[in-house]
Amino acid sequence: MIRVATDLMLADPETPMRAQRSLLRVQRAGRDMEAVIDAFLILARESDVEPQSEEFAVRDIVDSEMERILPLLNGKPVELHLYDEGGPRLIAPPHALGVMIGNLLSNAVRFTDQGRIDVRLSRDSIEIRDTGIGMSVETLTKAFTPFYRADFSASDGKGMGLSIVRRLGERFGWPVTLTSAPELGTTAVIRFRPGTTVVSSPLPPPAPVPRVPEA
Repeated sequence: MIRVATDLMLADPETPMRAQRSLLRVQRAGRDMEAVIDAFLILARESDVEPQSEEFAVRDIVDSEMERILPLLNGKPVELHLYDEGGPRLIAPPHALGVMIGNLLSNAVRFTDQGRIDVRLSRDSIEIRDTGIGMSVETLTKAFTPFYRADFSASDGKGMGLSIVRRLGERFGWPVTLTSAPELGTTAVIRFRPGTTVVSSPLPPPAPVPRVPEA
C-alpha cells in the first residue's frame, strides 16, 4: 500500500519537488524494509530445507531490480547501464538472487551522486560498479558487519544490506566480494561457482543498455 500510494503521488504533476524528494525517501525505506524481511524469511529456513528453486535467466532478475531502483535516481546526474556478456541461467531460488542484487544496486545509488553505475553480466559473475564516494580500507574491512555504518549522517540505511548479501551468498554458493577506494567508487561482484550454472543465455549485441530515470 505504501508503494502504491507513493507511486500515485509521484506520478501527479502537481506534487511539489520538495514533496517528491520526501516521497522518494519513503519509497527507498519501504524497499529496504521489504528486502530485509524477504532475506530474513529465506535465511530463517533450516539449512536442510531449501526455498523453492526454479530455472531462470540471471538477466531477467537484473532487469527487474534495475527497474525497481530507477525512481531512486530521479534528480541525480547518474547514468545506469547494463552490459550483458553472456549472463547465465541458474537453477536456484530467484528471489534470493533478487534480494542480493537489489541491495547492491540500492547501495550504489545511495552513495553515487553523479557519474554512472554499470552492471556487467558474464557467464560466471555479476559485477556492479559505481563512481560514488567509495570506502576507505578500514570501512571496507567492516562493510559486511551487521549494523555497521561508516557515516551515520551520509546515509539513511540501517547497515544490514551488505551483511544480508553476504549471508545469502554463503547460503546459495554465490560468494560476494567488494573492492573500493575513497572518491573512486565501489565494485561489488557476485560469483557463480562452477557447476551451479546451466546453459548460458545467447550473447546479445555488445552495446550497453542504458536506463535513464524520468525527468
